[in-house]
Amino acid sequence: AQACSNLSPGPWAKMAGKGKGELDEPNYEEEVFYMKKKIEVLQHRLMMKDEQASASRKSEEELRQRIQELDKCFEDEHEKCRENTSEMSRQYREMQESFNERIEVLQQLVAQAKHEIEAVTKEIERVKVEKDEIIRQKDQEIKSLSHKMETMAFEFADMLKETLDKMSQRIEVTHNSWDRDSTKPPLMNRLKAFTLTNELPAVKD
Repeated sequence: AQACSNLSPGPWAKMAGKGKGELDEPNYEEEVFYMKKKIEVLQHRLMMKDEQASASRKSEEELRQRIQELDKCFEDEHEKCRENTSEMSRQYREMQESFNERIEVLQQLVAQAKHEIEAVTKEIERVKVEKDEIIRQKDQEIKSLSHKMETMAFEFADMLKETLDKMSQRIEVTHNSWDRDSTKPPLMNRLKAFTLTNELPAVKD
């Protein structure tokens, strides 16, 4: 624009400033010079526009490349997130299955332990009942044996008393018969002649 403003007006403009009777012949050289300068200005403008368009295209290409890079990064991140999510989901499913299997095994062990505890408890109760029954029977046997021993003791005491009474009667009878025999010493004197360590003499017929 500045270059165009510095250009002198063309010959046709000069001719337009004169009257009708003052028309001169056009100056073709000046017109050509003017047109050349105008062409140079327009070429300069076109060159600047081309440079601006090239810079715009370059910026647009860089921006498009940057957008593509960002899209690629987003896609890569999305793929990584998807892979990570898939891997985490797989690990979660495996852990859940493992936990479920472990829980099932533990539940079976708990049920088995409860069954064994119930069986042992019933066995303990059965053994306790049997033990109480055995103790009751043994106590009954002990009471019965004690009663028999007491009865036998009383019977033995009665038998011993009866035997002693009979022996006392026989000794008294023998003592009286010996006392009547004057040729023999009294029975008590004859018994004193023997000690506890002496054997009884053989009875003569």
